[in-house]
Amino acid sequence: MVELGRLAETLGLEVTATLEQGRRDGVGYLGRGKRGELKELVGRVNAGIAVADDELSPSQARVLEKAAGVPVVDRTALIIRIFEAHARDAASRLEVELAELTYRLPRVRGGYTALSRLGGGGVTTRGPGEQQLEYDRRVIRQRMERIRKRLAEEKAARQVRSARLKKEGPPSVALVGYTNAGKTTILNALSGEARSTADRLFETLEITTRLVKNSGVGHTRPNGPDGAVARPDFVLTDTVGFIRKLPTQLVHSFASTLEAARDAEVAVLCADASSEKLEEEIRTVEDTLTEALPRTDGSGEPRREYLLCLNKVDQITERRRLELAASYPGAVLMSARLDASPLLDAINEALTRSSVRVELFIPHAEYGAVSGLYGLAEIHARENTAEGLKLDVTLPKPQAHRYAHYRTA
Repeated sequence: MVELGRLAETLGLEVTATLEQGRRDGVGYLGRGKRGELKELVGRVNAGIAVADDELSPSQARVLEKAAGVPVVDRTALIIRIFEAHARDAASRLEVELAELTYRLPRVRGGYTALSRLGGGGVTTRGPGEQQLEYDRRVIRQRMERIRKRLAEEKAARQVRSARLKKEGPPSVALVGYTNAGKTTILNALSGEARSTADRLFETLEITTRLVKNSGVGHTRPNGPDGAVARPDFVLTDTVGFIRKLPTQLVHSFASTLEAARDAEVAVLCADASSEKLEEEIRTVEDTLTEALPRTDGSGEPRREYLLCLNKVDQITERRRLELAASYPGAVLMSARLDASPLLDAINEALTRSSVRVELFIPHAEYGAVSGLYGLAEIHARENTAEGLKLDVTLPKPQAHRYAHYRTA
């Protein structure tokens, strides 16, 4: 209920009262007696709208609205409107529109207008999606099909950009975690970026990638000049935050987030150390990632390094900090607003563990093996010889065994 209240407040609503029931009624979501309590509560606090913590069927919404005497909005409608208000790039707006059309389609004839009664930034304005109720099912399906095609094109373009970055650029790190865990604050702290970090759920909806330049003060490398080298730069990606009971209509909005985590050498799972539901929030993210992303490759080797970062420790007591350190050994405890260097050190160490730099020689007759490196390895140098191709590359350790017989050093 606390999280539902925060979702409502993110959209500009003020929570005046709450009502709970352990079971879900198939007819009116709340049982007949609880519907009577809801009507009495609405009148007592002079509420203008009621918000349910689950997705309501059109018939449940009508029964509940009739009983309460005010518009009823379910959790799905609330989150869709928040996504609409915060979507900034073209892909995010398309994903939100598709989610809204999917939500509206079975409700067009039912007359369930809850989504239209929520404004893009508050309840006093009318959302841009309101006109969708004027479309019949055929027009909505046609629009949905056009959006799916455009999103498929955007996905293909993302894959090309990702392959080019993997081929030509530095290693990649993805920030994943529960919504409002401070991922964007971490991005700002490590990259010097100045993106919005307002204390609102789903403040970040689009994927943001920035280059993090290391200061040059790092671990020593025995064979390096003067016994030390600067740590390499890396690409850091900020992603959409997860949430429990994510509406199925918005799964598409998380496709790019999962792709960023899949392609990264290191995934940083960020969590709010001050949250009362910390364990549940970590489990929600872990379950989502485990279901969508295999942790190992075909040989059983891990695909990527995982780091747990417990952010916002400046908002907890020292006793609680010690408890978390004991409960989550190996986690990085820090406050990104005060000092993000502990996470930077942990990322650099993880990148060192997750890759290996090798020299390869691939005969011309086996040139197909070279094409397999593109999008997989960071290629530092290449030299054509009469017999084949000499390459200086950095490979993720799980894939390095494929090229073991080409190694020269």
